[in-house]
Amino acid sequence: MRDDGASDLGSGGKAVPSPIIALLDRYPFLVLGLLLVGAFTSSSAAPLAGLYVVEGLGQAPWKLSMVAIVQVCVTLIVNRSFGRAIDRAVPVKLLLITSILCFGIGMALLGTFANYWVYLSIVSILLGIGSGVLSVMYSFGRLFAEQTNRDVVKFNGFLRMQTSLGWMVGPAAALSFYGVFGFAATYYAIAALSAVWFVTCLWIVPAAFKTHHPNSLKRGQKVPFNFGLLGACIPVFFIGAANVVFVSAVPLYFSTELGLMASSAGFALTVKCFVEVVVIYYCASLIKRVGERKGMLIAALLGAVFFGLIHEATTLSDVLILAILDGLYYGIFAGISMTFVQNFAPDQPGVATSYYVSTLFVGGLIGNLLTGVIASMFDFQTTVLMACVFAFVGGGVLFVMRDAKPDVAATS
Repeated sequence: MRDDGASDLGSGGKAVPSPIIALLDRYPFLVLGLLLVGAFTSSSAAPLAGLYVVEGLGQAPWKLSMVAIVQVCVTLIVNRSFGRAIDRAVPVKLLLITSILCFGIGMALLGTFANYWVYLSIVSILLGIGSGVLSVMYSFGRLFAEQTNRDVVKFNGFLRMQTSLGWMVGPAAALSFYGVFGFAATYYAIAALSAVWFVTCLWIVPAAFKTHHPNSLKRGQKVPFNFGLLGACIPVFFIGAANVVFVSAVPLYFSTELGLMASSAGFALTVKCFVEVVVIYYCASLIKRVGERKGMLIAALLGAVFFGLIHEATTLSDVLILAILDGLYYGIFAGISMTFVQNFAPDQPGVATSYYVSTLFVGGLIGNLLTGVIASMFDFQTTVLMACVFAFVGGGVLFVMRDAKPDVAATS
């Protein structure tokens, strides 16, 4: 046992908690609270991007895509680098504070310089680095669960719940604040939140917390290619992209093509998020009954059914009732997908989690781009059918693929 916040390996390769980890073991809500603070802070910036570029800076809408492409590309590189660093026993805290600092500086720059080129060339890079925090936090959560002998599947579900809860409140709060005080004050407020997030991280995360896996990557060692891990990301990509396509299209689809009131998309999202959080809580029980792959398959099929039904919706009542199904399928997906991917590389949780988060980012980017292209060529209702196709493809991949090897999955 060590006094620096790390954990030594006891007999049988089991981690022996240090005093600091033992403290977090007694109060695990501190780990979850850190992710909740981060999710609330980072999600607050999300809905402002389009408004800021188009209305705040007076730029053409396509220029937002340029910012998004730069940010996602940087995030993919950072996730890959951070994932390998975690598996090479780099302290998690160093990676977390790097990402949080970059995010906070980016927010402060947006509040100070109302210039598109500053946004594109500097801030988008900083925010791309800042987005790497999600992958690191998920890896930290998994390692913490293993080192304190917790149910990994259940704790992963709790981690995803914090993300969902943060996103339930953050965007709405940011938009409300922006409506009263404008862009500059809102970005400064988010920067202040990031300072709180930074201090919280310094307080909660042990300075020397690192991986305890004996087979983790050594410095300079190449990452062996894992076909199973890559294959596990394919259905995650399609189901995640289907959700992004729908979420991107739904505000205009409901208001312009269904003739519903402008707030109907917000009501539907609230219902979805509430159901999603409840479903995530019970996902561990579902996994014990059917396993991760079959659980993901259920999510894909429910998603395809939802997109097919919402395509035929005509009233607000239809939309709100179907939002329950939306929350059901996405709650199962959110509660299972991270564990599903991690099980294909349990000794390299950093790399596995970086693959998972990067897949979600790529799915989000492509989903947003497809929404614009398909809506321009046809209409927003057609994009819902595209989401349905994506969910079916994800389900098809899950149907033909195999589970993680029993000896591998058992270690999780």
